[in-house]
Amino acid sequence: MAELWTAKPSAGSADAVFPANPSVPSAEQPGPAVSSRTGRMTEANWDLFRLFFAVAGTGSVNRAARELGMSQPTLSRRLKELERYVGAPLFFRISSGVKLTQEGEALRGSAEGMVRSFETFHRELSRRVGDRSSEVKISATEGFTKHWLLPRVRKLRALNSELRLEINSTVRQQNLASSDLDFVIRLGHPGDDELIGKRIATVAFGLFASAAYLAEHPAPRSLAELAGHDIIGNSADFAGLHGERAGQMELLTRFKAAGDARGALRVMPIANHFAAAAAGLGLAFLAVPFALAEGLVRALPQQSASMEVWLLRRRESDLRPLTRQVRRFLESELTDSRAWLAGQQLAKPLRRIA
Repeated sequence: MAELWTAKPSAGSADAVFPANPSVPSAEQPGPAVSSRTGRMTEANWDLFRLFFAVAGTGSVNRAARELGMSQPTLSRRLKELERYVGAPLFFRISSGVKLTQEGEALRGSAEGMVRSFETFHRELSRRVGDRSSEVKISATEGFTKHWLLPRVRKLRALNSELRLEINSTVRQQNLASSDLDFVIRLGHPGDDELIGKRIATVAFGLFASAAYLAEHPAPRSLAELAGHDIIGNSADFAGLHGERAGQMELLTRFKAAGDARGALRVMPIANHFAAAAAGLGLAFLAVPFALAEGLVRALPQQSASMEVWLLRRRESDLRPLTRQVRRFLESELTDSRAWLAGQQLAKPLRRIA
């Protein structure tokens, strides 16, 4: 014979989840209030419905507790909270376990669709969060991507087999938040309050041309002789250079003057300056390590300028373990590349992958 089943709460139980201020309900805390020895319950915790469906599905508090990984007394107390909230018993005790009361059947019928929808949403959200947590998005300039980042991708991927890497190669200074980027390797001062990071190195810049161009147009021996050469680009393309505003960049000033005098070849994006120089179209103002890697010849090697290299990220990116690992890798590799980026050596050998 079936009997009405109610869970027996233990004194001093701390399992229930209550609102931060479980005092008398107000306009900010709508909903039914049910008195109990542990406080005033102003709303049902969503988890209580999950526990209810587990018991309803198994027909046994003991079996449901084992499946849920919790003790039977704890599960009984939580169900009692839900019964107090509903204001009616939800289960009858029977010889084989428990059976839903009429109120319990009504609750399952009205809430089952909502619970299933939430479970589907939770699974889809978990999948998407998992996918994004294994993906790292990096933005860098075309030259930096080609000559520094891509040669290190194999080493980076060897650190973690789950890493999915997305590289956005552009000279445009991208916004981390709007582009959903994890890192930006930026040349020049960042100037964004939303970003954090550090200045790790500097990139040296100088004048370069192809060997064929210099064979037809003897290399300038001084800045004054730039006026007699074809110029690729304009100083406005390099606004982030150190000391430009202070008038300390004589190389860039003379470069601009020479371009103004003869009509500089403007070609965008700046990555095409390498191709234009390689095609013998004139002198270009280029990053020293990248231009040397392209096989170009440096003119006036005693004249140079520099740009800061910043590794930037959002604060939120540190929440992902994989992103923290990639950040440590990039910081270490950039630090090891300082001499090469500064134009002090021809190539930076990569450390062997363990």
